[in-house]
Amino acid sequence: MIGCIYRQRRNMTMSVTTKTGDQGMTSLFTGERIAKDDMRVEVYGAVDSLGSTLGMARAFVTSPEVKERIYNLQKQLGVLMADFASRNKAPRITEEMVAGIEKSIADIEESLPELREFIIPGDKKSSAMLDLARTTARAAERHAWTLARRGSVAEIDLRYLNRLSDYIFILMRLEDQDKPNL
Repeated sequence: MIGCIYRQRRNMTMSVTTKTGDQGMTSLFTGERIAKDDMRVEVYGAVDSLGSTLGMARAFVTSPEVKERIYNLQKQLGVLMADFASRNKAPRITEEMVAGIEKSIADIEESLPELREFIIPGDKKSSAMLDLARTTARAAERHAWTLARRGSVAEIDLRYLNRLSDYIFILMRLEDQDKPNL
């Protein structure tokens, strides 16, 4: 998504196939060319996987509130991918975005019963998919920390990623409230 550059063909249509990656290189959002197996590509690819996993969860979620929250989160993931697909640029993720997730977590958690045991996902497809999204967020965070140790990563992007898995866990609990079996 980020590395894809659409090129015009003679008939004035756009194509997703650019053939610019055939030699194992891709473009960052900032236009630089890097290897497709660069850790930076791995990180924004992991965030892209998270967006897809959330999309699958959203397709099965029954709660309109959870569905809307996931959709809004998916939009923010594009901003996060742009941060990871850029070098030497100010982060696009903001303190307000992190604070918004923290507030959402607190608000939802306050409305839920106290958690007294581990949750075993699988009672509902939607909450099981949200749990998969939670673990996908954790994997993206681990990749981001690897990149941070090798190069520049905005601290706010790391904090945002850290909050995502907590937020997704709370969304899973919110979706699972009524828990009808499928």
